[in-house]
Amino acid sequence: MCEMFKVILQENGYSVNAFTNFLVALEHLQNNPNKYELVISDYRMPYLNGCELGSKVNELNGSIKVILIGAYDSMEDNKHNFEFHRKPVTLQKILDIVNVSLNDIAKTSLSKRLDEI
Repeated sequence: MCEMFKVILQENGYSVNAFTNFLVALEHLQNNPNKYELVISDYRMPYLNGCELGSKVNELNGSIKVILIGAYDSMEDNKHNFEFHRKPVTLQKILDIVNVSLNDIAKTSLSKRLDEI
């Protein structure tokens, strides 16, 4: 599924790195904390859940938006109010989520820059 999401996003003009191991993903983020605007993760993973990963991402760069996907109706430990989408998530849905999220990030960034003028 990870590879299919990567392909559809790349076909729509996004630069994407995909990881199936959270340790590798975290190491990459630690080495590139300012490279990303958005992280999408499964909620349920071995050794760590999506909220824990999102917290680590926020520690590295608080401006990275974190979106979690899971088979559950909600997440009990979502202290950071990460955006959550329930499975199944279609390829079109993931594209829509990314389009909306990055558009919101761009609007917020523009608003901050205008406030500084």
